Amino acid sequence: MISIKKVPFLKIIYLLIIGIILFFVIEAIIGEVVSAKIKGQEKGDDEVFPFYWLLVIVGGIIASTLTYVSWRKYIGEKNNNQSKDNDITID
Repeated sequence: MISIKKVPFLKIIYLLIIGIILFFVIEAIIGEVVSAKIKGQEKGDDEVFPFYWLLVIVGGIIASTLTYVSWRKYIGEKNNNQSKDNDITID
């Protein structure tokens, strides 16, 4: 059984693993695009790459925040329902 103190540690480990996997996937995709651009020697599109990184970072933060908030809401509602069940007395 996993203790309560280990749960945040496991969350951090899971998030780090997901982040590392996403980093390598995005790096592979962008690396292919960069190598294709270098061969073609097209100029002017180099400013687009930071924009993609910005989209990935901001989108990831928004997705993480929404996931965290919905998880906390779920836990709060679960605890609220348990406390209501405990408050009911049989006369």
